[in-house]
Amino acid sequence: MYLKRKRLGGRLLIAATLSWSVAGCSPTGGNGNDNVNGNDNVNGNVNGNGNVNDNVNDNVNDNGSVGAPVLVGLDQDKPIILPFTVQAAYNDDTMFFHMSWEGDRGDTHDYFRYTDGAWQREGGVRRDAQSTIDGDPLRGSTTQNSTIYESRVTFMLDDPNGPNAVPDFGAMGCMLTCHDNSRAMPLWVADDGEVHKYLPDDSTGRLDLWHHRLGRANPIGASDDQWVGLRIGAEADSGGGSRHGDTGDGPYQTASVDDDGNPSWAFDPASTEDGSFAFQFDDLFTSPLRYFAREDSANLGPAPVSVGIDYADAIAMGYEPGEGDTVPRRRLRQPTESRGDISATGTTFTPSADDPLQGRWASNIQRALDTGNDDDTALAEGNVYNIAFAVHTGMVTVRDHYVSFAYTLSLGGGAADVQAVNISGTGAANLPDFSDSGQFPVTNIDLFLPGITSWEFLTGANDDLGLEFIDPATSAAVDQIHGGASFVATGLSCTACHTAADSEDFVASEPGGFPAGSMETLTRQRGGIHAPTPLPPNGG
Repeated sequence: MYLKRKRLGGRLLIAATLSWSVAGCSPTGGNGNDNVNGNDNVNGNVNGNGNVNDNVNDNVNDNGSVGAPVLVGLDQDKPIILPFTVQAAYNDDTMFFHMSWEGDRGDTHDYFRYTDGAWQREGGVRRDAQSTIDGDPLRGSTTQNSTIYESRVTFMLDDPNGPNAVPDFGAMGCMLTCHDNSRAMPLWVADDGEVHKYLPDDSTGRLDLWHHRLGRANPIGASDDQWVGLRIGAEADSGGGSRHGDTGDGPYQTASVDDDGNPSWAFDPASTEDGSFAFQFDDLFTSPLRYFAREDSANLGPAPVSVGIDYADAIAMGYEPGEGDTVPRRRLRQPTESRGDISATGTTFTPSADDPLQGRWASNIQRALDTGNDDDTALAEGNVYNIAFAVHTGMVTVRDHYVSFAYTLSLGGGAADVQAVNISGTGAANLPDFSDSGQFPVTNIDLFLPGITSWEFLTGANDDLGLEFIDPATSAAVDQIHGGASFVATGLSCTACHTAADSEDFVASEPGGFPAGSMETLTRQRGGIHAPTPLPPNGG
């Protein structure tokens, strides 16, 4: 491969000409207007909440031509390990989390750009961009222009004694939810649609997913509330599922294009400093107009957000699109019902001295201890919960994101990895002073890139089937024999045998464990770390 480098609005972009064959594994998109179900770009199925998914592919130029995608911010040398910290507190009725890591600003997502007399979509999953470069519709979209993508921090929460308990989650964490046929994994093909995280067929319960979107929710002080369970109904038959939004509206709407190729919205000039309906694509990373909101939601965050109005109204007001004009594909809105249970008051991004687009995120999110909704995990003093974290950073998503092992969270319930501190008061308004690490202990966690480490590999299913994946970059077979499969069958946890980072001292978390190596070393052997997705020998 070779790399072409250029600058866009002060941001280094990498336009890669590659010979890779790549698939694309986790979240992007939603419905054209109001029915977003928590799956981002999804495939026309209807989930258990009655929300309709939408996998409309908007990113085609009118003339059908697409150049090689610009892989925005892609760092081929991104480390396997991402240091991450978490602190937690609770008062009489509210839970508080403070999570921090270093990464990109990540408050941009996807857009419509006016070029050569037509609107085209900009942004999306990096592995779809690879499919475009390769001209491989089997492995994803072949009409993607760029890979602009937001940063996110998430965790899945499980009450082992609650009604939604997932028995293996405390041992296996998020590994339980990633599969060979998940988006961007070896057995996935584009016709499968959006196959997200899901639980194995023999699982019970479901996981509460706290999902802090730093582009599609944070600017209006919101987060997102979702859950992960078995694939259900039509989505299981079609291969889709199973990361769902809680009941209610999500924190954003997604534009479609009309019969004339126009997007749903433009900026309300009364809400922009210079009275503009759009901003220039070259100013993407510096313009304050990186996002807009519905009028009733524009003042919910720490600072007012510009308003998105109907495109037809903008035209009626005299707007004429010009070359390079850009508008967001997402319009933010206040989430409702159970989907709106989590707020994000106090979240900050501190730029580094060397690069204002890189720095440290401090995610502060809050939620009622017990929302009263059965799609949430109720929290109570005296209990210990299972929790696993993830961070999407560097303009990537799907299996290119960082994950953790499963950890424990205690609300005065005894020994655990993360100790939540009880504070006086009620409500989410008075945030704990998490800068006081003496009062609020800091738990340091090494997140890692997982490669194609799937539940089927961990349990030995791939070896039993004689399944083989070939790495397109090396033409070598990727080892499908997990030496610890028999231990997984007995319920032994990942941390009984593995550390995350090479630098960590190994201490078996359970009797019977032994030092089997760090994920920093082992996931490099799993294929697909900043590289093509290993595929079956017949290409799918």
